[in-house]
Amino acid sequence: MRWKNLHLRGVGAALGDLVAVDNLETGLTLRGATSQRAVSIASGSTGMDLAVRAGRNALASMAIASTGPLPVPDLHFHAAIWRGSRGIDFWSRAAYVRSRLGLPAGRGIATELNAMSNSLVGGIDISARVLAGSPDLDTVLLTGGETFGPPAFDHLTADHGIAYGDGGSALILGRHPGLARILATSSYTDPTLEQLHRGNHRFLPAGTTEPGIERIRERKRQYTDVVGADSVTRRNHEGVRAVMDEALRDAGLQLDQLRWILLPHYGRHLLDTHCLQPLGITAERTLCHAGDQWGHIGPNDQIVGLTHLITRGAVVPGDHVTLLGIGIGMTWTAAILRIDAVPPGLCALAPPLRWPWRAPADAQR
Repeated sequence: MRWKNLHLRGVGAALGDLVAVDNLETGLTLRGATSQRAVSIASGSTGMDLAVRAGRNALASMAIASTGPLPVPDLHFHAAIWRGSRGIDFWSRAAYVRSRLGLPAGRGIATELNAMSNSLVGGIDISARVLAGSPDLDTVLLTGGETFGPPAFDHLTADHGIAYGDGGSALILGRHPGLARILATSSYTDPTLEQLHRGNHRFLPAGTTEPGIERIRERKRQYTDVVGADSVTRRNHEGVRAVMDEALRDAGLQLDQLRWILLPHYGRHLLDTHCLQPLGITAERTLCHAGDQWGHIGPNDQIVGLTHLITRGAVVPGDHVTLLGIGIGMTWTAAILRIDAVPPGLCALAPPLRWPWRAPADAQR
């Protein structure tokens, strides 16, 4: 869908310490399997803490990029993909984050989204459609926050080909110009892949008191042993191409006109087979050399990456950037942005790095 009056007004990220994988237990084995150099570990923080920090940074970036009074978001969507990132059950994370951001009571709703790792990019698509049909609404806040940890969810070994990191992100969308314009979004769903992350496991009874260790590898293996890994790759390829082709068409752009394509922070092999090959692009057009310092932070990857580009001045007005979200279920969303402004003063909001994040030739741009 092409959008005529949707803008990115603020963006923010919050990470932990970037700990070299080689310094972590099993790190050497994982480094060889994924090419991951470090992961963000936010010891002592919760996913909600990180979402609040990111939200404050997004509000600060909006203040820098805007003139006049700042709006109070009418809607607030929060995302957390893992139980360890959700604090406690039977409770509202979205309301907690909104409260800690100092946002007052008022019209609209604070609630949660769960398209797993596609929650925030998918949330851009959902927000665009809500705003398009709701002339009484003006501004949407999206936040996310994740913290993983052993033994229930080891950052390095819980999943195949992915190292997970802790972090949060936030973005503010609205009808008034700001940092970028959202040109087009597209989403696609293939529920036949639902069992990939369920395997043969039974649902937990309602009275369960201890869910135990996440067995992601085991559940994936149970599924792929039956259907084959190639079947998963093929259906993912179709989802990636479907959303990218539609979004590009609606934005009136060609693939080679995109300055950056922001992808999930997978390990190098999974990034290649599930993202680069379906798109027909090279890694140089992505933030793989930053993602391999941060880890996969659930739905936050692309928003952290966008914050990185804007706060470090790695984009200029007129650049086109695409965010590609992929979530368990499976769902895919592409959102195409045109950068409108990169105001000075945002560098203090940049997410941390340990090492260079792009090739020397690109750095001279």
